[in-house]
Amino acid sequence: MERYKKGNDRNQISLLPMCLDDMLSDDADVRALELIVDKMDICSLGFTHCEPKQTGRMAYDPVDMFKLYAYSYFNGIRSSRKIERECHRNIELMWLIGGLKPDFKTIADFRKDNKQPIKAAFQKFSIICCELGLIGKEIVAVDGSKFRASNSRLKYHSEKKIEEKIKHHAEKAEMYMALLDACDQGEDVQPTLTREEIIGKINKVNKRLVELSTLRQEVSKSGTIYETDRDSRMMKTNNNGCDICHNVQIAVDDKAHLVVALDVTSQPVDKEQLYNMASQAKENLETDGITVVADKGYYSSRQFMLCETDGIKPIVSCAKQDFHVKDKQYSKERFQYHNGGYICPAGQTLIPFCKAKDNCIKYANPSACKDCSQKANCTTGEYRMVQDRPFSEFAREVDKRTKEQMDTYHLRKQVVEHPFGTIKRAFGFSYFLTRGTENVRTESLLHFLVYNMKRAINMVGMQGLRAASQG
Repeated sequence: MERYKKGNDRNQISLLPMCLDDMLSDDADVRALELIVDKMDICSLGFTHCEPKQTGRMAYDPVDMFKLYAYSYFNGIRSSRKIERECHRNIELMWLIGGLKPDFKTIADFRKDNKQPIKAAFQKFSIICCELGLIGKEIVAVDGSKFRASNSRLKYHSEKKIEEKIKHHAEKAEMYMALLDACDQGEDVQPTLTREEIIGKINKVNKRLVELSTLRQEVSKSGTIYETDRDSRMMKTNNNGCDICHNVQIAVDDKAHLVVALDVTSQPVDKEQLYNMASQAKENLETDGITVVADKGYYSSRQFMLCETDGIKPIVSCAKQDFHVKDKQYSKERFQYHNGGYICPAGQTLIPFCKAKDNCIKYANPSACKDCSQKANCTTGEYRMVQDRPFSEFAREVDKRTKEQMDTYHLRKQVVEHPFGTIKRAFGFSYFLTRGTENVRTESLLHFLVYNMKRAINMVGMQGLRAASQG
């Protein structure tokens, strides 16, 4: 008696016809993906090759190519060569695109040549999610995260880094010259390298010094150089580290944590991105007004002004700006604005003192500070000065709204950081394969589109998707 189960003989001919549809379960995710893509009407979004020409080889249907990308990214397969291999061995993929086997170049070109249609597909699926009742259109949370760029540190050249390399190679050149002198003078202690090998080393170092001198001229002229991906930048990352990255910005609706707007920037900080993301979310959701929640990295009075004039209500944590205050009890937040001046915690009124070149207004009361018993805790200077930047009235309104709606602000982390965690851990998307801002934006759109698809499938289920596709 056999101890283990035995599989069928691979050389045995089956009398029963093989059917790919029978191999998939009724609730397989690939069936849900097909329902979603069919609902999106891909050809209406401007994808190339929708109308094949009369001559030449027939192109692949953009619907099939889009399904191929959606399925691959859905399952964490990102490389065009890996996607090509899956077309030859993956039963679900064979079922989805009818056994088509495009080569890796065709797969890569589809993403490269359809940047705007992919963005339109992302927006179209947001509309579908609205129809499914998954988007609230009231509150969105905005945040950014750094994703490693396709640019090695060896292809990153700053002025300081080049100077260090030139110094290192100059020392190497001197060392090899000393070894060459030892060979020529016939000293007792001979180097381990031959004279020809030392000359080869010297020529190699001198060649590198010439290259570095050329790079130094370019850096002094145009700034830090990123050879592979010129749009990437050195940025601070988690755990106080640094890496060459792109800054991916998303806006997430609070109802079902779906991403409703996305952008990619080369700016390491988020300060100028609040209105950009909030306005995109407002446009994609086709609503007259929304509330946007963000952390203190987005605190900017100018951004608040742009939001307020466009029907967007920001809720943003106040950024601390008092670097010379010893006691937190005397930070700027403790100074109350009243009738064109500030009332300090000691009850004294600070009046407009001077106006800076950048239209900043400074408030002070030197005579009151002179005899104040709390001066040592309040300031390190002769008197305390509070500064108002342009559009400070909008910042004060945002501060007031944030204090009144702290429950809404506390939802920010669980709403907007959830998609980033899923994308990086579950989908394995923590670095870019493409280069350049436009290309990495398209790659990000595909990833977060698939995240939205997966989220919708989990929340609505196959029955809900079938009902929506028939409606």
